[in-house]
Amino acid sequence: MLFSVPNIITYGRIILIPAIIVLMAMVGDHKSYDTNFWLCFWAMILFTIAGISDLVDGYYARRYKAVSNMGKFIDPMADKLIHMTALVMLIPLGRISAWIVVVLLFREIFVSGIRAVAAAEGVIIDAAQWGKYKTAWLNVGLGAMILYYPLFQGTAFEANTYAVGIMCVAVGFVFSIASGMQYTARFIKLVNKSK
Repeated sequence: MLFSVPNIITYGRIILIPAIIVLMAMVGDHKSYDTNFWLCFWAMILFTIAGISDLVDGYYARRYKAVSNMGKFIDPMADKLIHMTALVMLIPLGRISAWIVVVLLFREIFVSGIRAVAAAEGVIIDAAQWGKYKTAWLNVGLGAMILYYPLFQGTAFEANTYAVGIMCVAVGFVFSIASGMQYTARFIKLVNKSK
């Protein structure tokens, strides 16, 4: 199952990370508005493709019964890598506070540790429902924050993508903390049961 279709799609999602890093690293005050806009636009497109591929591989795995332990490990790991990449790259651009990134990083490392300990005991802790909500909200929010620049500027349909991004990331932040507590509760229940 190492090279099942869902896992291959997940690997593809991870491969997009360096391209997103390069595009976001090229954004700078010394460049023109148009240059920065298109750099952010294409970084957002790649980030969105990664988010959509997450839905595709999950649907395929369930539809064709291609769920595997490898998939249960690598799929959430890919989500974490994509999100952490976006969050860290947004800090030097001044689009997100460092403390928010630190809290989210801590949560991801903590949950990964819990799942690793459980896996060592032969138990796979599936993704929590709140964790899925967290992923969905962060996908939308971070994508909007990566784009940053308003869409349809100067028209009646002008959209403040950055404001939308902040709101969605805030909701994702709440779900992130809640799902972290949910994972912890499931882990404690597992430990007590094993005793």
